[in-house]
Amino acid sequence: MKPFTLKSFTVLTASGVFLVYILTTSPSVYLGDSGELSAAAFSLGIAHNSGYPIYALLGKFFCLIPIGSIGFKLNLMSGFLAVVTLWFIYSLILKVSSSKLGAFVGTLVLAFTPLFWFQTVSAEVYTLHAFFVAVLIRVLWWWDERREFFILALFVFITGLSFGNHLQTVMLAPGVLWLILSGDRKAVLEWKHFLILGLFFVIPLLVYVYLPIRTDAGAAIHWGDPNTWSRFWAHVSGEVHRRLYVFNKTPWEYLLRTKEALLLVWSQFGVLVLFSVWGWLKLRSWRWRVFWVLVIVFDFFYTVFLNTISLKVTAFMLPTCIVLAVLMGAGIGAILEVVGSWGRIGGSVRVVIKVGCALIPAIGLVSNYALCDQSRNYTGYEQCINILRTAQSGNVVILQEDNILFPVIYGRIAERMREDLTLYDRQNIVFKMPYLGERKGSYHGSGRGFGNLLEREVVKHSISQGIYYGVFDPFSIDLPEEYVLVPYCLIYELVRRENVQKPHRIPNLWKYYSTESFNDNLERDLQNRQICGYFYFRRGQYIFLTGNKELGLKDMKKASQIAYDDYGRHLFIAFALIDEGLFSEARGELEKAITRQADPGAVNNIWGYYYYKMGDYQKAITLFRKATALRPGNSMYYKNLGLALWSAGDKKHAEKAFQKSLEIHKDQPETIKFMREHGLMP
Repeated sequence: MKPFTLKSFTVLTASGVFLVYILTTSPSVYLGDSGELSAAAFSLGIAHNSGYPIYALLGKFFCLIPIGSIGFKLNLMSGFLAVVTLWFIYSLILKVSSSKLGAFVGTLVLAFTPLFWFQTVSAEVYTLHAFFVAVLIRVLWWWDERREFFILALFVFITGLSFGNHLQTVMLAPGVLWLILSGDRKAVLEWKHFLILGLFFVIPLLVYVYLPIRTDAGAAIHWGDPNTWSRFWAHVSGEVHRRLYVFNKTPWEYLLRTKEALLLVWSQFGVLVLFSVWGWLKLRSWRWRVFWVLVIVFDFFYTVFLNTISLKVTAFMLPTCIVLAVLMGAGIGAILEVVGSWGRIGGSVRVVIKVGCALIPAIGLVSNYALCDQSRNYTGYEQCINILRTAQSGNVVILQEDNILFPVIYGRIAERMREDLTLYDRQNIVFKMPYLGERKGSYHGSGRGFGNLLEREVVKHSISQGIYYGVFDPFSIDLPEEYVLVPYCLIYELVRRENVQKPHRIPNLWKYYSTESFNDNLERDLQNRQICGYFYFRRGQYIFLTGNKELGLKDMKKASQIAYDDYGRHLFIAFALIDEGLFSEARGELEKAITRQADPGAVNNIWGYYYYKMGDYQKAITLFRKATALRPGNSMYYKNLGLALWSAGDKKHAEKAFQKSLEIHKDQPETIKFMREHGLMP
């Protein structure tokens, strides 16, 4: 019988970590990008920019595993990649410090940090990104030990391959270039080597040929249609992302985001960061000290300036966490080395110190287990089936917003749900709208204008089938003037304006909805809080329509409690409460929205509406003016200002406000009707 070796212990530890990840993973499709990524992998399709061809190809392999649903299989892939990543980190720490206990502690501390652990419970690209980061640093260390050119060529090849998953790997470049040029600049600058390395970098990038090939093959999801050079480059280079999320903040906002990023890192490690600092100070190579600092600095630069999506949504700072875990292992190893060489410390004390160090990861495992346990989280799946259950056979459902559209993408493509419905998405990403009109020739105008044209023609030709909208904000929809959206349980029904005046019966579909996750007290991240809060908000709206204010208010309060950090949900709740005359409760929601406001224009507008409904027109006018100053392109704010001015008796300025509103958006039949009835039309 073979003795129990250190290698056996390492395998056993990795298996134990993987078991923890399996026990806490989501049993089906998750919210966020998971639905879209799972559908792309299942159908060998193309996800949002940059397309993620490596993820799709690897994900397709996991889809073939005969266990569970497609959503679960892709979640399982995240856990598997995380464990392999941890193995490379363990190997790297052993090289940095030679301390097996230090490597054990540093690796497992990272394994059970919320940021890293949470990436293992759902289908996302970030565990694969972390895998590439860990592998690249490990190979770079190998090259620095042996200075052999084939290792450097392997490193460059893996770098190119990593770009097929996430382009954020480029942020390693300053540190990598520093380490190579300060160690052996001829390895890169000698022209033959340069050409060979360039070739090794370009070859794996050919994986992006996958995008036009799968587009022309008619993949079920081919975001961006990248089968022409212009669309291909726009998609791969993230043109839309750069326009929306790169260098789009004020200096004060960047300062706040930097603080938020620092707090995020501190929340993962706390005082254990001191071990990382000590490990950095004890490094023998000053070149590697500079390398680790550059990785952290440029990871912060990316997080703060190049991708301003909420830190609560996207897994930022993973490279920084990997660096801190490696240095932590080195720091603990250095401390144990000092303890071992200090003659005054007895053997029993040394054992206690080692046991204490070995138990450090258990703190993260125990304290973060409930937070990261998503084994009962069916929210994304239930969101999908509830939306699709609302419509009847033959209906048209038009979708918008990631956490409405992406779960439905998964349901339709991966599980072939409700193929009796016609689905469209307003962004024309997956369920693309055809042009059903009679005009011929080319369209000249904005992409948004073209989308509105397609949508209006779909409405015009499909209204007899029954049209429903799955959107969070019905006020953002630019509808033909003869139509209006009315609440229809979890979605909205499109009806002719004249029919709204008649009794409009809405069936009680809430008893048919799947609510297991919504009624569970599991820990939720921001997106799950938003969707769960939205569910109770919409149910509260429905109950208000039945005339039961007390029960409706109960659901509104629950929505507010769950979605406590969603300022938009607080605004919608306040709006609903104002319409019900519950001004005291509405004020409380508005005050919550102010503390978390992301759009001061919207906050001022809803405060103005609050005072308008209370009859304090002067306060309402002041707030509506602030809203129009902050968002001068919003027609609704000018319309509200006009109504407040009219109610205050200022006919002249009311007319100007209404006219400004119509200049921005001319299809406002209710505004036009009001002006005509009161003699305000020019």
